[in-house]
Amino acid sequence: MVAAQGLRNAPWWTIGLVTAAVAVLMIPGAAELLVYERSAIARGELWRLFTAHLTHYSASHLINNMLVLVFAAWLVEERYRADLLRVLALSAVAIGFAVFVFRPEITRYAGASGISLALLTYAALRGLTENRRWRIVCSVVLVMICLKLTAESLFGWQPIDWKQQAGFVTITLSHAIGVGIGLLIWLTHIFKPVRGSRFRTAALINR
Repeated sequence: MVAAQGLRNAPWWTIGLVTAAVAVLMIPGAAELLVYERSAIARGELWRLFTAHLTHYSASHLINNMLVLVFAAWLVEERYRADLLRVLALSAVAIGFAVFVFRPEITRYAGASGISLALLTYAALRGLTENRRWRIVCSVVLVMICLKLTAESLFGWQPIDWKQQAGFVTITLSHAIGVGIGLLIWLTHIFKPVRGSRFRTAALINR
């Protein structure tokens, strides 16, 4: 019984994401079928808006993204499992559409950094209502996320020069959209009790 319970509570979605990303990099032709390719999307291959986040330009790009994604996805799956798919799906689609609409000069896009920031932002915001020590950790994480976005947007700062190492550049828009989705889903969560209390109050008045 204990083993079965442990298997049920295992972070299967996190494991699945990492496995899928590694498989896409390793299987010949998989990345070309799934990567964000603007001309292909314009022809109707809309799945690329979503699957681009599983593709990476190199092993180092994959490892760098997975360092954040594994932690962030595991954190949300462990503490706020019911919202994991919502954060993943909305951030993946929103980032893909935002790049397509607002950055038409970008012909190819790959990487999970945007959805990683969505998950990390959501988990950190949810943590602000938990115990004091965890609140401090989450506050520090949120400050670091804000500093990262500010430095990228205003000064073009990047922790790794991917253009020199692998021939591509980081898309700050994807990071900003990811953070925005994490914030949006957190806001819908915190306003749920408010709506519920209003409905309950109205029901009591009607009685």
